Amino acid sequence: MGWTSYHATHYKNGRIDRKAECNGYFMEGLNAGYYRVLKSTMVGSVYYAAIEPLKRYGEKQPDGSRLIEDIPEGERHVWGAIFLTSTNAKDYYNFSYKDMDESEGPGESECPVSILNLLTPTNSEWANEWRKRCRENAKRKRSPDALNNLPIGAVICFKQCDGTVKQLLKHQPAYQFNRPFWYDRTNHVYVPSRRIPKDYIVVSR
Repeated sequence: MGWTSYHATHYKNGRIDRKAECNGYFMEGLNAGYYRVLKSTMVGSVYYAAIEPLKRYGEKQPDGSRLIEDIPEGERHVWGAIFLTSTNAKDYYNFSYKDMDESEGPGESECPVSILNLLTPTNSEWANEWRKRCRENAKRKRSPDALNNLPIGAVICFKQCDGTVKQLLKHQPAYQFNRPFWYDRTNHVYVPSRRIPKDYIVVSR
């Protein structure tokens, strides 16, 4: 599916509460009473949640209609939801999202293990592959060599597409940054963590 935009209704400290907006997708409006959000979180601008459906269509009636019925607790299948989100304070339609579920095999795979543990087993090959990638990423984050775990002053390097090697220094908070950041001392530029490939090498700590 594409992106959906609307005027946000949930705010926190003067800013749009992305998590509350995404939770509201399942718990408010036309979906109210149809789902339960067992656990949800934001990782950057991406929303991850364990969703438990509470209702389903029953058998067809003589007139062709299908009544909505409760799903017995033992038959509920908990699945993973992934929403990309974006905000734009200059637009009336200031909140946008793109909703996906795990069976679509989304590229975003930073879902916390605490949410993965709530999901029920599935036969979906794409969903299982996504869960595997999420667990691998979670394990990588716990490594002492993970970008967030390296100390200030650490130096890493990686090979770029053109074959050249780039070195980056983990810089202490400075300038417009209120947290440590990766700095290219050769070109004097900041490099976002998302642009650092996973096969980087730690040169020094």
